[in-house]
Amino acid sequence: MKARDLMTENPSCITPDTTARQAARLMDEQDCGSLPVVESESSRRLVGVVTDRDLTVRVLARGASPDTPVRDVMTDQVMSCNAGDALDQIEDAMAKNQVRRIPIVDEQMRVIGMVAQADLARARKAVGERDFGKVIEKISEPAGVR
Repeated sequence: MKARDLMTENPSCITPDTTARQAARLMDEQDCGSLPVVESESSRRLVGVVTDRDLTVRVLARGASPDTPVRDVMTDQVMSCNAGDALDQIEDAMAKNQVRRIPIVDEQMRVIGMVAQADLARARKAVGERDFGKVIEKISEPAGVR
């Protein structure tokens, strides 16, 4: 099974100029906890990711304005996978980087999809594998524990 088989295609994306408030509203509307940040809407070139946790910790907890641009709170060192990457590669990338969602990009680093932890669990269940709990455990392991 490949990323293209389980990814959510054409996910909503935001730009670095999007405000924290706008990002939070879009997460609410799309019922998601992470948004790819792209260079521009037309290019869809991945430059970062912002999560609901980023908004909570880097905006709300610090008393920053909801109008803070996402560029100030996003993670810009982003791990991504390609549509042709195998399930094991995606799991390894998520576990190594301790992320619950990973952008899927094309050869030009344009966002074409997202894979979430739940997608991995469904994929493992579909192929009859019951050990996906270990993958989720590795992804959720506290930093510094290995």
